[in-house]
Formats: sequence, structure tokens, C-alpha cells
Amino acid sequence: KNRWGRKTVPSAGALYPIFLYIVVGEVEGLDKGIYLYNSGEHTLTKLSSEDTRFQLARASLNQRWVKTAPLLIIISADFSITTSHYGKRGIRYVWMEIGYVSQNIYLEATALKLATVAVGAFYDEEVKEILNIKKEPLLIMPVGRPKEGRW
Repeated sequence: KNRWGRKTVPSAGALYPIFLYIVVGEVEGLDKGIYLYNSGEHTLTKLSSEDTRFQLARASLNQRWVKTAPLLIIISADFSITTSHYGKRGIRYVWMEIGYVSQNIYLEATALKLATVAVGAFYDEEVKEILNIKKEPLLIMPVGRPKEGRW
């Protein structure tokens, strides 16, 4: 939310079909595990104490940054929230919102002198099983400190 109490991304019909799952590995002040981000309250709800980064790396074609990043943000969506209101056009609106959310993550990471990347190459069903979720995983964004001289 911004200083006026509003969310920082638009959502068709203010339906907000996006869900952020945070996989914590090595983050000071946070226990390892899987969390669900509640944007309305700006809180994390712990869903599991398991560090699933290695499993998620395998599910994402062994991309090393998924395995080595201290934190992963998995952006997922429940398309039915939007399509029940807008029909097939709701699919487009969800993809637009994914873009807004991921861009905000890029901007915040940069402001904090961190690095991230959008990972779209993964096996959806494996990611859902690892996280124990029903929503559709659409992006995995590893977050960490950039290597010296690289972003």
C-alpha cells in the first residue's frame, strides 16, 4: 500500500487475483519456510517451515539463481477471480497485473540494491505440488545481493 492506504498496482475491478508466495532460505530475521504475503495487512503468514529452494530449482530446469537466492517470490494467480467477472477478457487482465506486480518487485529490489530476475521456465504442476498450492504459478523471482560487478 502507498501512503494513502491504496495498493501500488491496479487491478481490474479491484479484484486482485494475484497471490505472492515467499520461499525464505537465508534471510536475517525470517525463519526458513514458505509464506503467503497478505497485501491488505502487509503481513506474511507462514505455511511451512520447509526450505524448498532446491526442489524449486529442479522444477525450474536447474536454474542456479533459483537454488542460490536467499529468497524466492512466486507470483501466482487465481484466474477464476477475474474471469468470473470479465469472462475470457479476464485472462488478459490477470497477465497485465502480473506485469505490474513483477515490475514493482524489480523497482523495489533495485532501490534496496538487490537483484532479481523473472523466471518463467518451470514445470507448473511441480511448483504447485512443492508449494502445496492450487493457484497457477506464473513467475518465480529470486531475490538476493548481486555478484560484484553484475546485476
